[in-house]
Amino acid sequence: MTWGRIELHPEVVDWLQELSDDDFGHAAFYIDLLADRGTLLGEPYTRQLRGKLRELRFHLGREERRISYFIAAGRRIVLLTVFRKTKPRETAQIDRAEAAMKRCVSESHTAE
Repeated sequence: MTWGRIELHPEVVDWLQELSDDDFGHAAFYIDLLADRGTLLGEPYTRQLRGKLRELRFHLGREERRISYFIAAGRRIVLLTVFRKTKPRETAQIDRAEAAMKRCVSESHTAE
């Protein structure tokens, strides 16, 4: 049984559409894992970034990838932004994801 429902912001949709079939399958596996386990999924798969903002963590080939997300009302898991991990602390990417989350909350809309 699925813990929650995944909602995708356009940035995540665009990124997924550009992936090869193999990479898409790999990313979809981790997104499905998050949907299945929700808040019970911990490290090394997810990590808190700031406040309610979290990241889904996985590799595509040799690159570390991150998808920022937050848990909204009704067990909605809102995937916000995608980035490649290049530094120990991705402050600019975290700021960008936090801004996307705040926009989503302030406009009271879903990501669909």
